[in-house]
Amino acid sequence: MITTLTGDLTDLVRESLGDPLAEIGDHRVELLDHGPGMLSTASLHRVHGTTTSGVTWSFFVKSVHSIRHWAGYETIPEQVRDQLVAHFPWRADVDVYLAGRALPGGLRMPRMYRLADLGDDRLVMWLEDVTVAPGGWDLDRYRSAARLLGELAAAHPVAGARQPLNLGLRYYLSAPVANLFLPILRDPETWRHPLVDRNADPLLRADLLALADRIDPLVQALDRLPHTLVHGDASPGNLLVPADGSAEFVAIDWSWPYPAAVGFDLGQLLIGRAHTGELAPEDLPAVHEAIETAYAASVAGLASPGEISFGYVASLVLRSAWNAIPFDRLGQEPTPELHELFRKRAGLARFIVDLGRSLPT
Repeated sequence: MITTLTGDLTDLVRESLGDPLAEIGDHRVELLDHGPGMLSTASLHRVHGTTTSGVTWSFFVKSVHSIRHWAGYETIPEQVRDQLVAHFPWRADVDVYLAGRALPGGLRMPRMYRLADLGDDRLVMWLEDVTVAPGGWDLDRYRSAARLLGELAAAHPVAGARQPLNLGLRYYLSAPVANLFLPILRDPETWRHPLVDRNADPLLRADLLALADRIDPLVQALDRLPHTLVHGDASPGNLLVPADGSAEFVAIDWSWPYPAAVGFDLGQLLIGRAHTGELAPEDLPAVHEAIETAYAASVAGLASPGEISFGYVASLVLRSAWNAIPFDRLGQEPTPELHELFRKRAGLARFIVDLGRSLPT
């Protein structure tokens, strides 16, 4: 797909640079690593180069497809394949562009220059390649992100929410959680593995399974909350800070086309850097408090503090408790670095569990 559009590249370059006379001097195509867990992302490329006058240009090219085209599709239990194909939101990112959703000031999306439909549930987006400003995520940056996510929720309430509610969570809980994650959690051999046994506290398995027994009541309690449109995967890695100062954040990889309970987006904001091991377990309480406070101030007219807190924590538990420990990496060589990641991820699991145990139902 990348090479077949080379003939159209001049038009794209001219559009991106705002120069109708620009000519391509050279171009390169770079394949980017998008990780094994990206079920709907077929490939990521950077197509970049210079014009004949020496001006640089670059595009981020994202190819997405139905989960039935995923290389690991055959590993999905057969009894849930049809449900996943029907409901997995593989084109959610594209649909946000097509919907033209209004975003709060300070938040924007990368510009999309082209959308190519390849047929057979395959799409290719030619996007602005955002240059990211240097700097890490301190509490002020977390607060800013939470404030804007709250403003996004407040701008898009779902009045008289459609029934049944929380479709995204229900599909997720009935397929991968019920058929993959919970069987792993229930298997005693999982907890005897050295990577888990040496890094998880002895009560974690029992506490996780006790939370699993509360899945249905927690979902039903979420149904009673105000609902909004959401980003769906608002982790720090998907909230880019643009070097050109054009926004506070550029939001990429929108992934949840369903209305969700107020507070939903805070879960991924909390755990994103904890999943990669960048955020230590001991730093989670401060981030948790900072983002909940900032978000609540932005949606004060939509929901009460108690509703916001419940929506945030219950969604976090239902979506992220079951794979907080990276069980998908148990087959890897148990290096010191991997042990350290398991220690941090077990700490994340403990933090989520302790939040979940305090939830009323």
